Amino acid sequence: MANNKIERVLRHDGIVAVLDWYTDPAQGGGEPEWVGDDRWNPIVMEAVKLRQIAQEPSVRVLVGDHAVLVSGDDKHVVGVVFIKGHPVVKSVVRMVRQLLRPRPNQPTASV
Repeated sequence: MANNKIERVLRHDGIVAVLDWYTDPAQGGGEPEWVGDDRWNPIVMEAVKLRQIAQEPSVRVLVGDHAVLVSGDDKHVVGVVFIKGHPVVKSVVRMVRQLLRPRPNQPTASV
């Protein structure tokens, strides 16, 4: 189930899909969280691989009228698919940075 942060990003007009993936098990990671158009999922996952191959913190892949921005590190990866030239483009990098912020510590239950 997708978290509220990525669902909020998807609500912006011009955003087609969002990936939020904690790859580090210590961060509660494992399975990628995805919201949006499922047809973009394989393209975003290939962009994730391209970022690793290029050994860059972020990559942008252009596909027709859309762009895929994938950013992150070894522990957390975020991907956003958006419409090129849309006004939301100015906010995409800021949204990705917000998604990459560490998860707040979950309070532990006291016994």
